[in-house]
Amino acid sequence: MKKIFTFSLLLLTACSGDPNNNDPMEEFNRESLELNVQIDKSILRPAAMTYKDSLHDEVENFISNVLLNLKEPFYFVNHTITLNGEGATSSLFRFVINSTIGVLGMLDIAEYMGLPRKKMTHQDTLKKMEVPTGDYLVLPILGFSSTRDAIAEPISWFMDPVGYFIGFPYMVLKAALLAVSDRAENAQAMDSLLEDKTDLYSTTKNIYFQRYGIKKQNEDEYSDSPTPDS
Repeated sequence: MKKIFTFSLLLLTACSGDPNNNDPMEEFNRESLELNVQIDKSILRPAAMTYKDSLHDEVENFISNVLLNLKEPFYFVNHTITLNGEGATSSLFRFVINSTIGVLGMLDIAEYMGLPRKKMTHQDTLKKMEVPTGDYLVLPILGFSSTRDAIAEPISWFMDPVGYFIGFPYMVLKAALLAVSDRAENAQAMDSLLEDKTDLYSTTKNIYFQRYGIKKQNEDEYSDSPTPDS
């Protein structure tokens, strides 16, 4: 409880910080980034390389497809919250079809049936709700975010309907497998980034803004750039 209170206080302080400081969380962010780099070197990268080297490419693709399929209930919830009936219906049917005919999602049968994936992350939901972006924030373990998305991140864990049927260990296992799979898929780019001798903090911050379509540090709107997976 004390940790939750401290983290909440940290976010509130950031939200009410000096408007002339376009990166009020920089000191905290740099420390978090250094911690995450150490975790990557000692745990995440070795696990990702073992994962990549021990699996055939087709098996790795099947696992990636299963993980993508497990995001459909999450998309369904976000579509429902934003009253997007078409998107919610598509995500629901995609999950049912791919989980059954598609063998737990290893095959994207729904795509061939005319039901393309309609991504809807919590970033998209908060954008539609016109919640201000807030300040740039690097979270320990969880990585790059903003004060707005950091507040929503814990909530998103409990927005996955599948988790209520299988239990909390499923959510932890899914998050770990997603992290390892994503690190393995982006191994070359990540390694190049970490080996770069320039300021890693500035580089990753710029990448975050570009990736999420944020035009500038404290802007309250996302641009029309597509949002990546949650």
